[in-house]
Amino acid sequence: MEPTLHDGQRVWTRMLGPRTRIRRGDLVVFDSPEVGRRVLKRVIGLPGEQVELRGGEVLIDGTALEEPYATPSYYRGRFEVPAEHYLLFGDHRDASTDSRSWSQPYIHRTQLIGRLLSPARR
Repeated sequence: MEPTLHDGQRVWTRMLGPRTRIRRGDLVVFDSPEVGRRVLKRVIGLPGEQVELRGGEVLIDGTALEEPYATPSYYRGRFEVPAEHYLLFGDHRDASTDSRSWSQPYIHRTQLIGRLLSPARR
């Protein structure tokens, strides 16, 4: 999650209740079946959205997403986020293992465990 977080940095998280609203930009914790451990990623795509990556930009339903926290990426792709699911990326894009490379790119709401409280959400 460089440059936002650094290896070994400790942060506070808050458990998510079933009705807790998840917003784009939230840093969330979940148990990843893909990597076999608990991981932290940033929410990029919300349920029902179309996310496209092209030319170093992330487009949400055709509108460019401003991401001052992320390093540029040259990955290209398109995602249709299903209902009750989220698309999650790391901030150090070309060095991150995230929704772009997972065999199952969408994380169901029930898989999300917590949200970072510190550092402040951007």
